[in-house]
This record gives sequence, C-alpha cells and structure tokens, in this order.
Amino acid sequence: MLKRKKTTEVKKVIDVKFKVTHEDSNNSYVGSVKGFFNVFTKGERIKMPILDEVNKVRAFIKKLPRSPQPAIPAREVWLSLWGAFIGVGFTALLAFLWKCPMLLGPFGASAVLIYGAYKAPLAQPRNVLLGHFLAACIGVVVYDFFGTTFWSIGLGVALALVLMVVTYSIHPPAGATAYVAIQTGGLGVGYMYILNPVILGAFILVLIGVIFNKLGKREYPVHWW
Repeated sequence: MLKRKKTTEVKKVIDVKFKVTHEDSNNSYVGSVKGFFNVFTKGERIKMPILDEVNKVRAFIKKLPRSPQPAIPAREVWLSLWGAFIGVGFTALLAFLWKCPMLLGPFGASAVLIYGAYKAPLAQPRNVLLGHFLAACIGVVVYDFFGTTFWSIGLGVALALVLMVVTYSIHPPAGATAYVAIQTGGLGVGYMYILNPVILGAFILVLIGVIFNKLGKREYPVHWW
C-alpha cells in the first residue's frame, strides 16, 4: 500500500503598507491649502518669485533716508487729543444747536495743524483765517460764474492757492474749502458760505487753540500776523 507523502507548502507573506486616501472634490481645495502650510511647518522653503520681489522692495525702502523721528512725550499726545476734541466738538455742538452749516470737512485738517503741529508756520492764525477766507471767496465766485464743472473746480483751487502764496497765508486745508464751495455751491447758502461756516468756524478753532495751548503751556501762536 502506497503511502502519500505529505508536502508542506511554504507561503511567504509580504507585508505591504498601503496608504489609502479618499479624494473628495469638495475638500480638494482645503487639502491643497493644508499641504501648502504643512510644507512650511516642516521647515522647507518654497522659492516664490513674488515673495522674492517683495523682499527686494522692502530692502530698497529700508535703504532710503529717513526723517528724524524724535520721541513724543505722552503729555503732548494727550494735549493734542483733547484740543482737537474740544475744538471740533464745539463747532459741531453749535452746528447742531443753531441748525447752521458750521460743519466743514477742511476744519478737521485745520484742527490737526492747530492742535497737533501747532508750531508749524501753516498752523498760525494768519494762515488759518486768511487762507480759509480767500479760498472761500474764490470758491463761491467761481461757482457763481461757471457753476460746477471739472475745470471750474480745478480753477478755483488753483486760484485759491495762488492768492494764499502771494499773501503769505498758505494753509493746506483751505484748498478743500474752495473745492467744497464749488462742488456744493457754498453748501447751498451761496456767499453766506464765506461767513458761516468758514470765517466763524475757523475763528472758533483758532480761539480755542490759543486758549487751550496757553493753558497747556504750549507755544501757540508763534506769531499772530
């Protein structure tokens, strides 16, 4: 009787690690963003031409000469804050109480000069009062003759600038006074625009500026006229 030989089969099992990723069309964008940030978290640097150009611009700007920036005492900051608040706030209060057009955009810029850069030549009473007055006159006259056009606005601001230059009363916010006068017809009040809000509002800003700066022991005005 024949005996059947037992054969043993040796099976080699190879362990294979599979990484299964489920790709979702809705999460593809999120996955790409995560992958982008993962690269940077691993310390790998991607060469990006845009960032290189930005760095070059920053390096160029750092090489440009800078103006001196002296330290500003906290006292000066607080005085400027309260001065501007009181000056502009008072004109706004009168405007609300009297129902008159005493609120004028250029007054905000004038307040920055009077209460912040109070030593600047452009912030002195002559410049503030005369500059606003001349600009208001030019503005309403140009509007009266030519109305509101693109060239009349440019003409009014240019003429106001020339008058301020020849009368030594340059006040940058006054350019906006002429601009507003031509654009709005003197806020709808015509030639009264010169008196109210321009002259009355500018006078109040200067008056409060003189009183407040004197109380705060700040040198304003440096000169009156």
